[in-house]
Amino acid sequence: MGDRFELYGALWRFAADYHGGQSSRGYRLLSRLSRTGYRPGIGLQQGRFESRYQRDIYQLLVSRYGKDV
Repeated sequence: MGDRFELYGALWRFAADYHGGQSSRGYRLLSRLSRTGYRPGIGLQQGRFESRYQRDIYQLLVSRYGKDV
């Protein structure tokens, strides 16, 4: 269960940082995460990761997909 929320947090931060507006895939991802019941903590909303694992996932997403968003 914890790993899923680590992943959700990294995905949420990535989509929040890189979405291209309401019609973008990143914005749809934010919506899907919300429908799962995921709610990021205030720290993550302010850019502070909740764990090193979460930060590593985020950095991997940025390196692979950040330029494509």
